Amino acid sequence: MSQANLILGSALAALLYFACLAIYRLYFSPVAHIPGPILAKITFWYEFYYDVVLTGQYTFKIRQLHDQYGPIIRINPEEVHVADPDFYDIVFTGASQKRDKWAWFCDQFGIPDSAFATVKHDVHRMRRAALNPFFSKAKVRSLQPLIQQVAQQLLSRFEEFKHDAEHMTLSLAYAALTNDVAEMYALGRNDNRIEAKDFDPSFHDASVAGSTMGHLTKQMPWILHLMQVLPDSVAVMMDPNMASYVKLQRDIKAQIQVIQSNRNSDMYKAAAHQTIFHEILNSNLPDSEKSPSRLWQDGQVTVIAGTLTTASALSYATYSLLTQPQTLKHLRDELRDAIPNVDRLPPLASLEQLPYLRSCIKESLRLSNGVSSRLQRIDPDKPIYFTDQTKHNGKTYILPPGTPISLTGMLIHTDPNYFQEPFAFRPERWLENPGLEKYLVPFGRGSRQCIGMELAYAELYITLALVFRCYGSADVQMDGDRGLLELYDTQFERDIEIVGDGITPLNRKESKGLRVRVKDV
Repeated sequence: MSQANLILGSALAALLYFACLAIYRLYFSPVAHIPGPILAKITFWYEFYYDVVLTGQYTFKIRQLHDQYGPIIRINPEEVHVADPDFYDIVFTGASQKRDKWAWFCDQFGIPDSAFATVKHDVHRMRRAALNPFFSKAKVRSLQPLIQQVAQQLLSRFEEFKHDAEHMTLSLAYAALTNDVAEMYALGRNDNRIEAKDFDPSFHDASVAGSTMGHLTKQMPWILHLMQVLPDSVAVMMDPNMASYVKLQRDIKAQIQVIQSNRNSDMYKAAAHQTIFHEILNSNLPDSEKSPSRLWQDGQVTVIAGTLTTASALSYATYSLLTQPQTLKHLRDELRDAIPNVDRLPPLASLEQLPYLRSCIKESLRLSNGVSSRLQRIDPDKPIYFTDQTKHNGKTYILPPGTPISLTGMLIHTDPNYFQEPFAFRPERWLENPGLEKYLVPFGRGSRQCIGMELAYAELYITLALVFRCYGSADVQMDGDRGLLELYDTQFERDIEIVGDGITPLNRKESKGLRVRVKDV
């Protein structure tokens, strides 16, 4: 056979293969009956175009597709997306119902041994059980002194900027705060970024870069595997933003090795309360679950997820309060009554009972959307039934076992059928209608709900309470204020608005972050 014939034969074979694959996906797939665009049914490249070429736009395209096709659509060859908030608890259910994650989604992170990216329900349940005690509400409440100490460091930095008359990038300061808390909790040490002159944005930038890379590595996971085996120096040269990310991985691995080597020493016994890993190493988990490789992956998730999502909510809340004087006044009046002495912050349990503070936090979580991407769950054993309750057709769809079914928190949080004026920051909505709580899902729900939820809430309550008890604005002042916060060259459309999905929300490329000036009263 000539070379030309060989090439032609190979091309025809490839063409035949892809034609057969397209026919199968269109007409014989287990989800062939689900409506959606033909290209999305045939190929993952449809999603690739919107998320990789157009940078994180598929979430917004999915909203448009629901407007066109109805509340249930097929968004790629295997996955079904649902836009019915009342269906959320059926998909994201408790531990009594098996729910696997989708390997195609999890592979993008390169941390297959972490509890977060564990695919199988039973394996996740085992791993999660070892972590749950360290993220419980009671455990997190015991961390109030740690969180409060870092928040007080932030207030001290406010005073520095007040005297220097410079603006500060508060979004980076919040990321430094949440990162310092997460590192101390997970590793027993931190990089003290809150004290860095510019709040050390390298980790924040690297985390965002790593997050946005997920759309590419989801489609081509071999790229991430290649990066992980390259020498650190080469990885850093390829992308300078990866420098602090690589350092974080090294630090976590080194810390785990220290803990393992000293687990029976006096030092271990004295420090056992400092990290989540000490007790895991002494747990009943199999030895394979205590390997440094697995533990550093859980450490990475704790630190990165614990940095970006909470910092985003703090930034959104601060911007909204500084641009809405009546909202800020309502909050400050409540904080003044609850905290007569700013040097003695009430217990976290008391802060959690402040209705307007609680409503501001809920509203900031709703609009900041710590995770902007859709999340999938799979029932490996039983079909799941969805009935279209809208005006489209009232039809019941059967989703076979093994079908990845997804919903998107960001689309639920801005659904005008549940949230009037969905993009308005209006804390009163939570006081007027407590039933809205059902549709607030920034941490997911069910057996795989974000394990760091209580820690995030604690940081939000303590930080916002301290900042706005001590600092007002030009329009909202009270006796005893330490200073005023004033927005500096911060525009909602450029710096705050969510315009893309990079797993975590994306602002515009030209965004300068939330910036403020700190002024004397």
